[in-house]
Amino acid sequence: MGKKDESDKKLNRRQFLGKAGKLSGAVFLSSLAGKALAGDWEQGREDFWTNGTFRQHTVDASREAGGIIRALIDGTWEEFSTIELPQSFMDWNLTGRLEVLDNISMMFSGEGGSPPSLAGPHNAAMATWGGSRADSRLEINNAFKGMGLCPERSVIKELIARMEELMSGGMGPRMQYLIDLYSDASNFDLTKMISLELYSTPEFETHTFINLMERPTTSLVFLDNKSYEVRGIGQLVAPGDTEAGDYANDIVTYTNMAHTLFHGEFPKLYAGILVHITAVFDNTPGTGRGVRIAPPLV
Repeated sequence: MGKKDESDKKLNRRQFLGKAGKLSGAVFLSSLAGKALAGDWEQGREDFWTNGTFRQHTVDASREAGGIIRALIDGTWEEFSTIELPQSFMDWNLTGRLEVLDNISMMFSGEGGSPPSLAGPHNAAMATWGGSRADSRLEINNAFKGMGLCPERSVIKELIARMEELMSGGMGPRMQYLIDLYSDASNFDLTKMISLELYSTPEFETHTFINLMERPTTSLVFLDNKSYEVRGIGQLVAPGDTEAGDYANDIVTYTNMAHTLFHGEFPKLYAGILVHITAVFDNTPGTGRGVRIAPPLV
């Protein structure tokens, strides 16, 4: 048996979920805790839900393909030009993701490695403000989110189809899929970053959900040897929202599948968070000091 075959054998579903899947278990337990704690305290001042779903009325993404996003901020519709993530950010992000995948592969094949760090390109502190929940007088919130790169619209359906094929296979092919994906920056729409809203329901609303529904501005901060801040407009898209458009729905499907591909199967589709990027800052202590790097200062 060759080395690759041995790796695939060791990277089986049970072992994967038993090690890296501790994270998914924490998510699942947290969701149960959320249901248990749900009540009047975990509610916004507005009722956003109809028949178990929602629609965000503070973002107009109908012109996003042309680089324009509109947001309702403090009662006024404002227009923003989106930008692409700069080369320095992408070099750091893709290199970091590939290093993590290589480390995980080594760990599961018995060749060394260590559990992934929470620092790096996958986890960002997401700041929002503008809503109000019954458990606090302050409207500001900050929460760590798993942030992904957004596939280009020309390849996203192909990537979804490939992930569907991989769902019934072992972890070896899944890891190789991710390595191939992050080895080519042209796979991604650099005007967006993506995440999931895992916890909000009609009975339990997160601060992030309430804030984005009411005032959809956000700041993402990534901390590593480098530190970046990405600012943008946060669009919430419920699964199956036909008014959001085909690409937005594909992004929600893709993000859910990518989550399942790595963390294990979950009982439902979660709402997507699409961050339409308007500015990037280098926050690296001593060298970046919060200077805007995109769009360029003129």
